[in-house]
Amino acid sequence: MKTYKLNILAICTVVVLFMACKKDKTGREALAEGRVTFDLPASTDVVVRSLDIRNEALLSLEMKATLQGDASSDVHHVTFATDTTKIADYRLKYGATALLLPTMSYLYYKPTVSIPAGSNVSESGVLNFSVQTSLRARSTYVLPLVIASVDGQTQDPKTRKVIYYVFNTGEATYVDHAGYTVTATASSTLGVNAPARAVDAATGTTFWASSNTVPLPQWLSIDFGRNVTFPSFDYFFPTAITPAVGGYTTSAKVETSSDNITWVDKGTYAIDVNNTLKRQTINMPSLTTARYLRFTILTATPYNASATVIYNIGFVSGILLRN
Repeated sequence: MKTYKLNILAICTVVVLFMACKKDKTGREALAEGRVTFDLPASTDVVVRSLDIRNEALLSLEMKATLQGDASSDVHHVTFATDTTKIADYRLKYGATALLLPTMSYLYYKPTVSIPAGSNVSESGVLNFSVQTSLRARSTYVLPLVIASVDGQTQDPKTRKVIYYVFNTGEATYVDHAGYTVTATASSTLGVNAPARAVDAATGTTFWASSNTVPLPQWLSIDFGRNVTFPSFDYFFPTAITPAVGGYTTSAKVETSSDNITWVDKGTYAIDVNNTLKRQTINMPSLTTARYLRFTILTATPYNASATVIYNIGFVSGILLRN
């Protein structure tokens, strides 16, 4: 008899659990296609913001979903996503020159949100942005966002609402030399580390090195191809050279010229590139206009070529004019 009662109890427990699961699965209010949309005015399909691309910074964009009509007695889960195919629609409607925001520039931190029971508005979804300095200056970037699914049900890609998040960029960190050839000369050179390596695109990895048989000071002169106005510039040291090896510039003189004949002394600066970026920003005493910039390395830490061989040598991995 005892065994019989236990079996009855087990069966009842299974039935109760089954009914509870069945109720949880089928009892949730089914939402009609399109009833969940972005928490924005119905007439809005573009959200515009300015984007500073002169410096790297972590930026966050928040978006919410809204349930149209009466609030639901159930919680509902909404997932946001990107639909890159919609850039074509944006270009047709708003401008053919718009650029699709590259995937390297954003990351979904919180793509799925909940609309609580009894509420019409969800918590905030979060999209993080970075790598701004890789974007083009004075350009329009677009990220088309959609509500991809509601309670796990995929929304119809043909009819779901698209919101275009538009980012207008301003000036870039550095002066754009498009259309001009930047060249460089130097007082001396060590091996293959020619002056051109200080003005190529590989800032930080390739570099100019002064001769190891000629003492400091040694200079690098850059021709930007035309007169350029700038308030400051960044000096880059080779990223592969460690403090233990040495050769770190400790002081430098800066001069500018418009004709490569008459030079203007812009000051002598203490240099410290012993940092993660191996970079230092040098601010001009005033807004400067020049075609040529001469960077003279006055002093540097000893360069330890080996345990017994030490040189006084200068390195420039890049010089970029800032806007």
